[in-house]
Amino acid sequence: MRGVSRTAVIVIVGLLILALALSFFYFRTSQVEAPKRVVIYASLSEMTSADPSTEFSNSIMWMAVVYERLLMYDPLTDKFIPELAVRWERSPDGVTWTFYLRKDAKFHDGTPVTADSVIFSITRTKELGMGAAFLWDSVERIEKVDDYTIRFHLKYPAPLDLIASASYGAYIFSPKVVEYAKATNATDPKVAEWFNKGNDAGSGPYKLVKWDPESEIVLEKFKDWWGWADPNYPLKSDKAPDVFIIRIVKDAVAQARMLSAGEITIAQQIPLEDIDSFKRDPRFVVVTKPSFQQLILLLNTKKPPLDNVLVRKAIAHAIPYDDIVVVARSSLARVASGPVPYGMWGHSEEFRFKYDLDTARRLLEQAGYPKGIDRPLILTYTAGDIYEKRTAELIQASLAKIGIKIEIRPLSWEEQWAIAKKGWEDPGAAQDILMFYWWPTYISPFDFLYNMFHSDSKIFNLAYYTNREFEDILMKAVAYEGSNRGEATRLYVEAQRILYNDVPGIPLWDMVDVRVALAKVKNLEKAINPSYPTVIFPQVLEVEG
Repeated sequence: MRGVSRTAVIVIVGLLILALALSFFYFRTSQVEAPKRVVIYASLSEMTSADPSTEFSNSIMWMAVVYERLLMYDPLTDKFIPELAVRWERSPDGVTWTFYLRKDAKFHDGTPVTADSVIFSITRTKELGMGAAFLWDSVERIEKVDDYTIRFHLKYPAPLDLIASASYGAYIFSPKVVEYAKATNATDPKVAEWFNKGNDAGSGPYKLVKWDPESEIVLEKFKDWWGWADPNYPLKSDKAPDVFIIRIVKDAVAQARMLSAGEITIAQQIPLEDIDSFKRDPRFVVVTKPSFQQLILLLNTKKPPLDNVLVRKAIAHAIPYDDIVVVARSSLARVASGPVPYGMWGHSEEFRFKYDLDTARRLLEQAGYPKGIDRPLILTYTAGDIYEKRTAELIQASLAKIGIKIEIRPLSWEEQWAIAKKGWEDPGAAQDILMFYWWPTYISPFDFLYNMFHSDSKIFNLAYYTNREFEDILMKAVAYEGSNRGEATRLYVEAQRILYNDVPGIPLWDMVDVRVALAKVKNLEKAINPSYPTVIFPQVLEVEG
């Protein structure tokens, strides 16, 4: 009996062990997660800062996904899309705007988005007075009506719906950043330091999990984003990527190679002569879309010989604009007419410079340079941008024909910008000609004209241009935006006429946006919005496994 009992015990124990093992195996296999959907978007330029109040450059590529505004705007349909605000209204005189917030939005730290959050965010941006803070100049005060209603009282009528949907300066973030940064108040530098260590306080569909601005930015899906659960919200997909990576690849040719090898998912820029081959290859999808992005030259108006308007006019007439569009952009652009791009209200076809070398030589002679300029002019552009490179080379070759030697210097954007910002204090230490892109902060001529040419805009007025008549007209125009679009347009055209005659800048071409992706990525066209240039909104993408 004892022997039988011992055997029975051994069998029973063995069966228990087997059952436990099978249960553990089943538990482990049932817990294996499905493969994550990962999208890698190659950026030509490094990121700049991570502070949503002051960022005004390349970090838009991820910031517009991590943070939200009150509204989004689609300029191609001229429609606003509710984001943190579900509805809004304005008074008949245009000086009072009321926004009603959604009640199911929360920040990545779990705290709810409320009226206090909105007031905190916009007030901090206004008080810091950096980046796109100029957007909120019309706001006299912001009133909290209740926890989910805010009312803006303006000094003058302004298109606050456009302003609230801006690509910079309109982001809403958690007031807890003061606590997290161990700061004394919202404008304490510790808050900016906290952001720039790679922390985020947004409410968007993705959260920031890796901040390496020189190499890559990694975003992960925020599962508690209100949009995932809203069946009526159009800008989302059930197959959106779980991880969205922005990888810095500072060369268009390298981006094309990496895309072909499957090392990246979406290329920001590839050589345009390769577009047709990508179109023919079923492994890829090519999307072209209108854009309000413009390539422009800013001339150092404080540094001889460019302090002479006749020299600036000579250069403007010696640039082969049509050739640049064909050669540099494979015709996927339009020769610019003024600094307000084609298709935007306030644009005029009156301000296109004519390529005429005889006129250019005559202007140089009138300026006192009958044999050309006696020193090379330094032109900087963003290294790795093949379109800027080709444009610079065409300009160099053409200006040589009238006795102006151009020294081309490719620099990283951070290097280019650092040198350019010296120009307000020491024009001689800055470049002669700066080539760069401007894209809209919000869809208004004021954004282009103020930032690049108003003397109060020391960040991007890198022509160091001052003209009080121009500035007076510009400020009158913006005051009419919210009440009389026709008069605002008339004044903006008048302001551009002054720029056309003074030539502090030479607009080159208005861009057509081109993105190339692996074919497994669907909805790429819907993920691109001209109001938010360079951004791919990953929540819209459908990604096959």
